[in-house]
Amino acid sequence: MQKSYYNNAVTGNSSMLAAFSDRAELLRLFWPNIDYIQQFDKLLCGIYIKNTSGSTVWFNDHRCEHQQEYLQDTNIIKSTITNYFDGYRAVIYDFVCSDTDVLIRRCEIENISGEAKELGFVSFSAASAADPDVAGVLFDFHNEALVHYKANNYLSVFSDSPVCGFQLGNNANDAAVSTYLFGKDDIGMMKDAAVSWELGSFAKNEVKGFNLYICAASTLKACKALIRECKMLGAAKLFAGTQKYWKEYLNNSRQLKTGNGLLDNLYKRSLLVFRLMYDKKSGGLMAAPEIDEYFTKCGRYAYCWGRDAAFITEALDRAGLHECVDNFYLWAVRVQEEDGSWQQRYHMDGNLGPCWGLQIDETGTILWGMLKHYKHTGQIRFLQRVWDSAKAGAAFLKGFMDSDTGLPGPSFDLWEERLGEHAYSSAAVYSGLKAAAQIAEVLGKGDRETRGWAELAETVKQSITDYFWKDDSNRFIRSIRVKLNGWGEEASPDKVLLSVNPKGYIRDFTLEDWIVDVSLMGLSIPFEVFDANDPKMKSTVALIEETLTSQGIGGIKRYENDSYIGGNPWILTTLWVALYHVRTGNYTRAKEYLFWAANGRTNLGLLPEQVNKETGKPEWVIPLTWSHAMYVQVLSELVDAGVL
Repeated sequence: MQKSYYNNAVTGNSSMLAAFSDRAELLRLFWPNIDYIQQFDKLLCGIYIKNTSGSTVWFNDHRCEHQQEYLQDTNIIKSTITNYFDGYRAVIYDFVCSDTDVLIRRCEIENISGEAKELGFVSFSAASAADPDVAGVLFDFHNEALVHYKANNYLSVFSDSPVCGFQLGNNANDAAVSTYLFGKDDIGMMKDAAVSWELGSFAKNEVKGFNLYICAASTLKACKALIRECKMLGAAKLFAGTQKYWKEYLNNSRQLKTGNGLLDNLYKRSLLVFRLMYDKKSGGLMAAPEIDEYFTKCGRYAYCWGRDAAFITEALDRAGLHECVDNFYLWAVRVQEEDGSWQQRYHMDGNLGPCWGLQIDETGTILWGMLKHYKHTGQIRFLQRVWDSAKAGAAFLKGFMDSDTGLPGPSFDLWEERLGEHAYSSAAVYSGLKAAAQIAEVLGKGDRETRGWAELAETVKQSITDYFWKDDSNRFIRSIRVKLNGWGEEASPDKVLLSVNPKGYIRDFTLEDWIVDVSLMGLSIPFEVFDANDPKMKSTVALIEETLTSQGIGGIKRYENDSYIGGNPWILTTLWVALYHVRTGNYTRAKEYLFWAANGRTNLGLLPEQVNKETGKPEWVIPLTWSHAMYVQVLSELVDAGVL
């Protein structure tokens, strides 16, 4: 079942992650990690009028009016649903408890009809269709709770109010709409069920509360214990504790106050997003909540990429959230491949995610990030814990070199589209080798091998100049020896045949790719192969801005003729250019880009991956953690420079 691509709001506790539509529908619930397992195909909530058949209206119904926001300085979502036709309004506060894996939908229901009404609350839930043959559901009479179960996953839907009716399977959705549930079975091998609760009589303008809990545990006994704990503590206490947790989280981070409400609120929202995209069980950092379960438009996003994560850790360090960064790099040590590399992407638990090719920049970027984290914290103990990993990573990079060019051998680019030898990837490898050599020096482990990494980095720098710099055109090009046609023969007559693996398979590669690409920024920002004021960088960046600025709405596209999701400008690419202007002292231009990115946020303050080139509205993945990371980095550098 294809869900909406757009997660309008997310909440969680770093082990459970919930994503909602703008109509207050729970689209996705991930547990026991924030990327996996997606527990529900459907979970609907609604109101019915007692003794009126077919009166159930789900909260996501198009007949209702919807408003949504976050409570200030928290990840608590407030949704207001107004049904003028049936005469009631529901205000829902959605949150996941900070220290227990429980999603709570705390509702305030108001009768706005002008006359007395008897109302009820109904929920329909369908567990994930994965392995449908082993799906199970039961009704626990003792705890008055519905429990979906499968292997070591137990998800319960319950309230602290007495259950009026329930039904397992047998077209439970239609039964819920009809308002008449027939609970003839209390356990069965089905995945869908419905539960209803009477809310009683509402006088005109009366408001009543109702709490729906969704808890998760790995055994039935643990699930039942959690049900009882929730009922004992109550939603009000759990709400207050969660609200306090988020405010303390922000208070314990670096305080950045520019005096501009837009910028300051987006900074805090970014830090709140970081915590949701951090998996506290493993230390993994997720690129984004999943939006495309069935690979209909992309390769999916709910994974940890070493590249994204290293950029994110730089932002976390700048925000004073050093513990998360420690845990991420220890996660990276655990998942590192035996040969010293890191593959394209991983699940939060460290298992390898679906991949389509090594991206050598990720290994270089992780090594760069390890050193950057040390420079932020000064913690020698951290370097000691990652040293063996850094050493193995540097050895892998050394062995990955193309002896013909002096550059890293062919791998996929940072956009994951083209196999080749890329300027950006080469810059990341340069910086990774330099970082590993510096780590060795700090730890007193410098020797001929580690000094060789630094020397190799200088060789890579020279090769970058030799192969990517075009003096006649006063610019860098993005790739050499590149597959522009991944599925067949290259169109260019200027090509070379290369072996693509140890078994000797041969493919043809185009000699040079001159497409203007924002990733050329990586030669300076962040990898510092060349100083930002180097004339070669200045001319290349000028070309990037001239060529890749989106006409009409502004912002920077990834590269010429980009067709992914329509070829829109991206938040992170625009902020990448902003960061360059910060480093060169062009603060006016940097602030223009910063405000452009901030204005690309959603109405809940989340930064998307892209901004629609026609409408100027947020586009595609929401939120993208890398977008928020670049925002925090640019903002903090402008504040540190005293210009905000």
